[in-house]
Amino acid sequence: MLRMFIILVSLALLPALGGCGTIYKASVDERDVGTFVDDGRIESTVRARLVQDDLVKLRDISVNSYKGTVYLVGEFESDKQKQRAVKLAHGVDGVGRVTVVPFPKRDDPTCGTTDDLALYAKIKGRLVQDRDIWSTQVDIKVVQCNVVLLGLVARQRDADAIVGYANAEEGVRTVQNLIRIQR
Repeated sequence: MLRMFIILVSLALLPALGGCGTIYKASVDERDVGTFVDDGRIESTVRARLVQDDLVKLRDISVNSYKGTVYLVGEFESDKQKQRAVKLAHGVDGVGRVTVVPFPKRDDPTCGTTDDLALYAKIKGRLVQDRDIWSTQVDIKVVQCNVVLLGLVARQRDADAIVGYANAEEGVRTVQNLIRIQR
């Protein structure tokens, strides 16, 4: 239990390391450094456009990019907002494709932010404990107790194990696997 606590605290503090975390993540990522940097630029540019847009405002939407494919995951208030987010993402240099995983914006007393964070921590904790999987290559998004898995892994068995961990967690409603196998 103490080990799990230390792991979760370490994960929470990782973003505070700034450049150090980025260097580590780039070194263990399945993408080459140039692609990793390009994807980071794409993510930052898309986020900036969504934040500045009066309709979208990045409220409850996360942005990830893998090899020029942008993933927009989160809660959308309307189809118009979703379509605008896609248009803004497509307008960024280097974006080849945009995939949206939309959830309707709603207040759900059976699954709120606290539940989402708890599920995220439990699934990420399982991945960290698995010594055969580089958990830094996998992004986990939890929205209304629905899990969306993103990232690049070297082998299909890694993707299958990650999906298995998410499906095994009590309280998870659905699991959407968008993990890609690096070839």
